Amino acid sequence: MRTWFALALVAGCASAGQQDPNGQNPDAKTSGMTDSAVPPDACLDGDNDGACNAVDKCPNHDDRMDTDSDTVADGCDRCPGIDDRPDANMNGTPDCAELMTRTIDVKKVGANFWRGWQANASATHTTDNDNTITGTTGGSIYNSYFVFSLAGFTATTIAEVKLELEMESYVSSDANEVISIWDVTTPSNTVETTGLNVTIHNDLGTGMKYGMATATSATVGPANLLSFTLNAQANTDLKAKLGSEFVVGVHLDATPGYVRFSAAAEPRIARIVVKYTP
Repeated sequence: MRTWFALALVAGCASAGQQDPNGQNPDAKTSGMTDSAVPPDACLDGDNDGACNAVDKCPNHDDRMDTDSDTVADGCDRCPGIDDRPDANMNGTPDCAELMTRTIDVKKVGANFWRGWQANASATHTTDNDNTITGTTGGSIYNSYFVFSLAGFTATTIAEVKLELEMESYVSSDANEVISIWDVTTPSNTVETTGLNVTIHNDLGTGMKYGMATATSATVGPANLLSFTLNAQANTDLKAKLGSEFVVGVHLDATPGYVRFSAAAEPRIARIVVKYTP
C-alpha cells in the first residue's frame, strides 16, 4: 500500500509540472495573460511632472514648481511673486490680476485742507488759506496745488489715475479755459507751509505735464466735475510716492481770467481715483 501511494504522489507532481506542446507551463501561461490585461501605469502624465493629466493643475508645465508658494504652479501663475489665492469679489480672477479702484480725497489735517495757491508776485500764501484761485487777477499769476496722502496704500501696478475737481467759480471773458495739471517736485510740506515763493509757483505750472481739461462757466459746481485722466508718467510718479504724498500743480493756460476750486475752507470735491493691481 505504501508503495502505491508513493508512485501516485510522484505521478501527480510530474503532471503538475508538465509542459504543454509549446513548451510552456499551462498555469504560467494563464497567469501571464491575467497580468498583461492591466497596464503597468494607468496614469497618463503628458508633462512628466508626477500629476496625472486628469488632475494636472498646470498642463504642459511642472506642477511642482511654485516659487512663490501660493499653490499655483509657476507656469500658470497669474501674478508671479504674489499670492494668487486672494479673490475678494469671488469672481474667479485673483485680486492681484484684477484692477481695483481707490478714491483718495485731498489731504485734510484738522480743519485745514492741503490745497492752496502760490503767486508769482505780491500775494503771500499761508498754510491756513485753502483758497485755490488759478489764473490771472490783480496783476499776479496764480498756480494752485492739491496734496493727496498715499499712506497705507500699496500696489503692484498703477493702471490709471484720474484727478476730479469741483470748480467753485469761473471768471473769464473767454467761453472756455484750458486747465493743465503738472508734476510737483517740491516736498508737500514745503508747498503747503511756505509763504510767497516764485520757485514753488513755477514748479506748480512747469515740468512734466500730466494732463488737461477744458473748463466753462457750465462746469461750476459739484454736478459737473472737471475730470483729468493723467498720463503714464503720473502713474509712474504716483507709484513712486506710495506710502507718502502725491502733489499736483494746476495752471490756467491762457490769460486774463481765472477759475477757483475753493474760496476758503469750505468742503469741495478734490480727489484722485486710482485703478491698480494690489
